[in-house]
Amino acid sequence: MKHRLRHPSDRYGDFEAWAATYDESRLQRLFFDPVHARVVRELHGVVRGVAAPVVCDVGCGTGRLLARLRASFPAASLIGVDAAAGMVEVGSRKPELQGVRLCVGSAESLPLEDASCDVVVSTVSFHHWADQAAGLREVARVLRPGGRLLLVDAYARGPLRRAVERFFGRHGMGMRTEGELLRLLTGASLRPSSFARLGPPASPLGIMTAARP
Repeated sequence: MKHRLRHPSDRYGDFEAWAATYDESRLQRLFFDPVHARVVRELHGVVRGVAAPVVCDVGCGTGRLLARLRASFPAASLIGVDAAAGMVEVGSRKPELQGVRLCVGSAESLPLEDASCDVVVSTVSFHHWADQAAGLREVARVLRPGGRLLLVDAYARGPLRRAVERFFGRHGMGMRTEGELLRLLTGASLRPSSFARLGPPASPLGIMTAARP
């Protein structure tokens, strides 16, 4: 499956227009909230032993995951980056996110210093990154040695691979196969460590964990 560079409005799904009503969408309760809950559970194991981890959410939207992280990890320093300024503006007005650093920026050009994060998370945003290889290289740049990436997305893998390629190949930049994802991670000097499926047995949604050596 070939991945063509598309117009920004296609890549970002017109999230600017969606920002004002994003938190009211039924998708939050039915889909994103369970995904975020799983990420929080995974993160407890990832940051065990780190007193005050620095965690960056790439594609943070209005900061719903960041609010959960703040409640679960009160000592953590949290950063949210999103390409849609409207999403960041909505998040910046939330009382529960006061003190969280929210930035407008793309995955391909993260507004962060080298080796400044213990963990980077991204939930169902990866297929919208304009240049996934460049975005993963940026993730590797901002992670400290031994830092982890938790990458949640829908992937063209398993028994539904062909269906995902057919029906979601033009959503964002398209869904990656497992082989494509592994090549992108290793090309960015990130070491894949685990893959866990989210949802029912045939679900294309999964969480890939990788580390900066």
